[in-house]
Amino acid sequence: MRTIDRTKIRENSEDLKRLLKRVAHRRFIPRIQMLILLKEKPEMTLKEMTNLLHFSYPTLKGWWKKYEKGGLEELLDWKVTGYRGKMTEEQLQEFVNELNEKGFSNQRGMIDWIYQKFGIRYSQQGISDLLKRIGAKKKVGRPVNVRKDENQEKEFKEKIFKEIVRENPDKGIFFMTNPDLD
Repeated sequence: MRTIDRTKIRENSEDLKRLLKRVAHRRFIPRIQMLILLKEKPEMTLKEMTNLLHFSYPTLKGWWKKYEKGGLEELLDWKVTGYRGKMTEEQLQEFVNELNEKGFSNQRGMIDWIYQKFGIRYSQQGISDLLKRIGAKKKVGRPVNVRKDENQEKEFKEKIFKEIVRENPDKGIFFMTNPDLD
């Protein structure tokens, strides 16, 4: 195990402690704590620090290599990006356009269309996640009572509309009593 050249730590302990208090994100705290321990406790090894900081030796070693390479700027750099999906932005936009213009009757149709168009396979859960990510919602018709009487509904609406007009004569409410006329 190679010993760490602690003289490479350019910052003093007080500067590191101040940085610790104003660090941008909590994920950087153990990295700065490692530097403070290296600076203040020359007898302590990275192996011993694993118990104090609750990170593995390879993690601490990786942090030290980052610090050696580029200092604090490199150590506190976070280059992690989330999952972007299987499709490119252009493919995703084309899918959204197809979804808005023609629509699909089910998710299986979407999966097949994407595979035929782009050669990309999606699972049922994958297409569900994609739809959630782009904000697409399933269009569902409103339920209608099977025993509904069309004539009763028409009479009810006419009666209600006439009451509304009678109660609000100054509002200028108009409605058609014969929907067949345009």
